[in-house]
Parts: sequence; C-alpha cells; structure tokens
Amino acid sequence: MNALGEKGERIVREATRRYGKDRGRTRREKHEALGVKINMHSLFAVCSDLPSDPRFRRDRLKLTDEERNSHTLVCPMAEVWDQYDARRIGRIYCEEFHRACYQEYAFGLTQVNLAQTLTQDGDGYCDFHVVLRKANVPSDKKAKCFAEYDPGYKIPQIDGSAEAGKSGFSSLCVRVYYYMLEVLYEECPDQAVKVMTKALHVWAEDAAEHLIQESTEMHQKLSREFADKHFPLYVNMDDDPLWNKYDRYGAKELLKTEFYKNFFERLGI
Repeated sequence: MNALGEKGERIVREATRRYGKDRGRTRREKHEALGVKINMHSLFAVCSDLPSDPRFRRDRLKLTDEERNSHTLVCPMAEVWDQYDARRIGRIYCEEFHRACYQEYAFGLTQVNLAQTLTQDGDGYCDFHVVLRKANVPSDKKAKCFAEYDPGYKIPQIDGSAEAGKSGFSSLCVRVYYYMLEVLYEECPDQAVKVMTKALHVWAEDAAEHLIQESTEMHQKLSREFADKHFPLYVNMDDDPLWNKYDRYGAKELLKTEFYKNFFERLGI
C-alpha cells in the first residue's frame, strides 16, 4: 500500500478475499470429507482451522444451523493493528476476509452482516450476524446443508478438536503471503518482486526483534528450536507441506532468500 497507493490497497483487498475464500473452501472440503453438514453451526463449532485463543472475549448470542450472532468484545488482532498504528489495514481485513470466507464455505449462499468492528473508529465491539437460510438453499444442496433434508443421516463421530497451533498459524502466514504475491504479479508484474522483497525485509526485522525480546523475557536461549516454537512459520521450510501447493511465482524461493536469510542473520542463528 505504501509503494503502490490506491492500486496497492486494491491488491491487498483482492488478496485478502482470495485468502478468505481459500480458508472457507478448505474448511468446507474437510467437513464434507468428514460427513458434516455445511451450515453455520458446523462453520463455527466443528474442527476449527486454528486453536482457540483465550485473549478473545465474546458474547455468543446465537448459534444454530442457520444462524450465528455474536459480539466480539476483545480482539487481539485489533489490538496488534492498533500497536502498529495500522487500524486502516485491520479494517480492510475485517471488510474483506469474513465475507469471502463465510460465503465460500456455504457455496456462496451465506449472508454476512458485520455491522460494527473494533477496527472502526467509534465502534466498541464487532457485531457478527452470519446467516444461511434454508429457504435460500437450492434443492440440490439442501441435503448437504441440513440433516432434515437427508433421511437416515447420522451425525458422524469425529474428533472435533481445533488445528494445532504450529500448522494452523503457519498455514495462515503462507497463504496470506502467497495471495499477496499472486495479485501483485497480476496487477503490476514488473514491480511485484521489488515491492514484496521490501515488505519481506520489514517483516523479517520486526519478527526478529519480537523473538529477541521474547527470549530475553523468558530467560531462554535464542536458537532455531526457540524460533520454531515461538514463530508461526516453520524454521525449516521443507517441514511445511503447504509449499507443495503454494509455490507459483517463485513464492517459496523468494521467501527463503528475502525473509528467512534476513531473519536468521538478525537473530544470529
């Protein structure tokens, strides 16, 4: 956004939507493979792609197969954006990610109303109202979404636990980075590598500073093992199977040379 102005914001918004659709589609495919109905209860209560975060504070007002209504009172992501004086970027994420993710999950049929967000000046909480009305689901999809349209359906016995922290958060980092690079290449191919390289250098410096501070405060040696435990990306890139899928545009090699190299040098490991 700093490098490309309005075009940069357009790139960020489109990349965020693609990232949201990816997460929604991946979640739906996992639920379909498990035999879970594709509805709002499943989306928000079955096999999350992230571990729970105790820093969140929510009022869960309603959760049914058709509807989820909740207020987020404390959001750690909003607090981080405030720390970086980047509330504008947080607002872009709120506007683009949730709608794209929730709609993609339910075959494009979800209605998403995010009336307030903590990234918007003057709003005291996030107000989510996400709806999948039976009346709006075509007949050929009703059985996929609601048990009452699927005679003989039995709720599968599954491990409903959330994704592990390392694989979950690493997958977020990889996909956000990948879609930013993808849209950069589509919108301004001649500048894509230059713009992303600068961004990766900023990220490497910031991430290293945080890890140095953490190791000091925790009185632990700063090592590759410490970094692997306390930073979302895998220290050894080959440990992350996502790179088998998200390696167009030289994404893996660019991250290796422009992020990891600077990251390790700054950490001295």
